Amino acid sequence: MSRLPRRILEKIPFPMPCLWLVMLVFGLLLGACSPILPPQVDEATPQTTRTRAVLPTLIPTAAPQPEQTATPDALDDLRGLEIRLLHPWTGSLAAALENAVRDFNQGNEWGIRVRAESSGSSMVLAQRMENSPSAEPIADLIIAPSENLLFWHAHGNRIRPLNDFLLDPRWGLSEARRADYPLAFWQQDQAEGQQLGIPALRTARVFFYNLSWASELGFSRPPETLDEFRQHACTAARANNTDRTGSNDGTGGWMVDTDGWTIYAWLKSFGLNNPLLGEPVRLSFNHPQTLQAGEFLRGMVDEGCAFFGRIPPEEAFATRRALYFSASLLDIPVLTATLQRLGSQDVWMALPFPVSDRPVVVVGGLSYGILRSQPERELAAWLFIRWMTQPEVQAALLQSGGGLPLGAASANLAQEDMRQKYPAWGTALQWIPIAQPLPVSGEWRFARFILEDAFWQALQYYVPLEQIPAVLNQIDPTLREVVERHTGQARP
Repeated sequence: MSRLPRRILEKIPFPMPCLWLVMLVFGLLLGACSPILPPQVDEATPQTTRTRAVLPTLIPTAAPQPEQTATPDALDDLRGLEIRLLHPWTGSLAAALENAVRDFNQGNEWGIRVRAESSGSSMVLAQRMENSPSAEPIADLIIAPSENLLFWHAHGNRIRPLNDFLLDPRWGLSEARRADYPLAFWQQDQAEGQQLGIPALRTARVFFYNLSWASELGFSRPPETLDEFRQHACTAARANNTDRTGSNDGTGGWMVDTDGWTIYAWLKSFGLNNPLLGEPVRLSFNHPQTLQAGEFLRGMVDEGCAFFGRIPPEEAFATRRALYFSASLLDIPVLTATLQRLGSQDVWMALPFPVSDRPVVVVGGLSYGILRSQPERELAAWLFIRWMTQPEVQAALLQSGGGLPLGAASANLAQEDMRQKYPAWGTALQWIPIAQPLPVSGEWRFARFILEDAFWQALQYYVPLEQIPAVLNQIDPTLREVVERHTGQARP
């Protein structure tokens, strides 16, 4: 086995108490012909247009075999049941969820009561999940990152597939309701023909770009290609290095961000197609695009066009120390508040990742999942999830937590309020048709930290350029070792 670097060991969870670590996280309108499930994952790069904002639907295909679990027919099997929901949310998002729980408890015809509990974070939720015996589920349903649902299904079989619930003529989601979800959102919760979760929150990794400052630097439009991205960053860096303010020297371009989600989007920008390879299928980053991305970003650092910051990126952006920085759409409220606090009047926007022919938008997030228990408890959990798929409920969560709308119906309900509070949010809607999911694999929960560490090392000035390939070539062996240590199974 390869030797794990200390930085990775500090961040990646291992199967022992108190060391688990988990982080978070519209296909084109083509219609449907029968009430069946969305298709399995196809990571081929989608076709797109930059001119229209479209919220498309799913492309259903043949359904896999349903779960062989009896569904109660009598309402007496459900009446009076109390089920537990464990979620990671806090603040306004947790409050919106509590409102939905209260409305469900007061209005559902079966007398089911949901008791919601916040773990405080996805990390703590995963600790509780993975440190508890499988025979003693921590809850009846959970809200967790998609990659966690996939991992817990593959290792422990603790997640209850939802195919039969989705398609049940009495309890299921209507074809119209299913078709309102973007294809890329559905894909993230699929494994071996099974739908393991229902999207609860989705967001994208983006660039925030200062239009006002860029205009003063001589740019009439945002960058669209990799060369333009570099050009804009280098021009901003030169401006800061040659002005009369010494405190901003060494800043100005892109503030370096090596978050694994950001790095994966960069790999997509350089043409990485499908990182899921082999039999059994596993994640692999041993591709030419990984080295190309590493060399491009290291070049920007060496030229001074990208810099490691010592202040929060929102503050660097608000004080013109960064022309752009990468973050989640969920960070728009934080950025808006920072700009207001620091008195910035600059106009800004969110941008997709640049490429030569089409932009890259990588989406991910959290989903509802049901833990295996008794049939009546699983059905009660499903009925609550079905309640949460209502556009009105989705819109309330969107307005409280941000991110991307889960469908056209919820977008229509929330967009006036969201556009008014956060004008940059509206720009992101046009990217939903081209959205690509994060790797649909439970291994992503480990890979994102390994990617982060490898690229952080590759971008350091003291790492010789000729050693960058060796640093990046350790991603796959390290991932294999981490997966083996978590599952106790050697992988080929």
